Amino acid sequence: MGTRELRLPPASSRAAVESYVSRVAPQLPPDVAFATLVPWSSPQRPSRLATPDSAAQGRWDPEGIADLASECTSLLVPCTFETRYEKRLMKKLLEQLEPHRDICVYVLQLLEVAGQITREYVQTVMARHDALLAVGANAVLLDPTDNPDRLLQNLDQERAWFEANALRAKSMVDCNDDYFQSVLDHHHELLWESVPKALMRNFDPIDRNLVETANRVGDYKMTNRFSSRSGKDVLLAERSESEKVVLKVYNKWDHPSAGDLECIYRELRFLRDVLRHPHIARCTDMNHSFSRVYLVFELGGMQNLHQRLLDQPGYRLDLEDAVDCTVQVAGALAYCHSRDIVHRQVCLEHIVVEDQSEAPFCRLVDFYQATRCPEATPLATTCGDLPCIAPEVALDESYVAKPADCWSLGVVLLEAAGGLGSMRQAVGWPEEAELEPTARRIKNFFSGEGSHARALAVMGGVRSEAVLANLSALLEPTPTARASMDAIAQFSA
Repeated sequence: MGTRELRLPPASSRAAVESYVSRVAPQLPPDVAFATLVPWSSPQRPSRLATPDSAAQGRWDPEGIADLASECTSLLVPCTFETRYEKRLMKKLLEQLEPHRDICVYVLQLLEVAGQITREYVQTVMARHDALLAVGANAVLLDPTDNPDRLLQNLDQERAWFEANALRAKSMVDCNDDYFQSVLDHHHELLWESVPKALMRNFDPIDRNLVETANRVGDYKMTNRFSSRSGKDVLLAERSESEKVVLKVYNKWDHPSAGDLECIYRELRFLRDVLRHPHIARCTDMNHSFSRVYLVFELGGMQNLHQRLLDQPGYRLDLEDAVDCTVQVAGALAYCHSRDIVHRQVCLEHIVVEDQSEAPFCRLVDFYQATRCPEATPLATTCGDLPCIAPEVALDESYVAKPADCWSLGVVLLEAAGGLGSMRQAVGWPEEAELEPTARRIKNFFSGEGSHARALAVMGGVRSEAVLANLSALLEPTPTARASMDAIAQFSA
């Protein structure tokens, strides 16, 4: 499945936006400003107008946005919201305005009705309206009037409604602590007791007698803390001198939604009851207290692959070890994929390494974002991060998860064989890189001839025909053209 390029709205939509702003802006008071989600094309433009720059990705001027927010109380954003370009720019605008709490942002959804209104047209409009509501503006006005008095009246009504709701919420928190606490208690009981009891028969019930101290949980004594990419507490523990395990700690207050519960339950089910593979770290036990869930895993090693590379000369493994590690993880993922389970966060930090006499022994860990996904079923949740996230996942579109896992494993092979940081040095992106533009840059880089060889050699001149062949098969910008995990699990240096 390919990914579409970010594109500007059609010319008719852009013309409608500029026409609306040009008609209405001069008639509104100076504390009302406008923003458009596309660059302004006309040589004449109103004052108090924010627009993105004309670059292909579009960016807002932070100083210009700050000046506008300091002078105005309302910002109007007329748009049709037909493209991902507008969605991305709207999110970025709201992020820029986050520090300026006194300005209200109103999205004006313009309609273009040509001829008879059909059922399909209405459904399209409402889908765009739902998407606008989801971005988080103060209000969305459908088909706004261009009469300035009526428009201002509508804006005043929306602001009054928003402020009343905010005041009501604040009053509930400030003046009725007991009621608010009872709501939280009911939510906790429903989420962590009632739902698991009814729908998750393998989720252990709360043990109200579970011993929790600073260094002990039940039968397990904590001895050390691991570095965790996710920020969760991952602890080395032991039940006896001969049995060392890993405790993954989920604080319930940090996971307040049904989606969080589902992720924890899937990780428990997959790794305790479903998946049995030598290169996947098994979950062996679960402890459940009132405030935390503890998943107990077999110890797969004291280092993850990222840490291992930091300790190596040239920040890379020997080619034979790099290939061996990749084959092991590919075998684990091929096993998962054969059962329609996808990992969705394959990266160096989620591969732990245990030294064996012959070669490193790898296990795949952290199935928090894993899910069941039959062949070719599209997903939309963005999982992962640079450098391992697949371009189609980062570009905020639906994607097929098995090929996305394959891309991520390709990055693992590149970093292990070529050196830690090979992807970034080859493609080139700044320290504080934005995800979507960087993913587009990665996609374009690997579309070029000879790109895989350049990436492999960028840090130390590494060359290997076997590694290069598999990099080319995995780091393929078109997801449907990528190699499967079964194929990668068979290769050797």
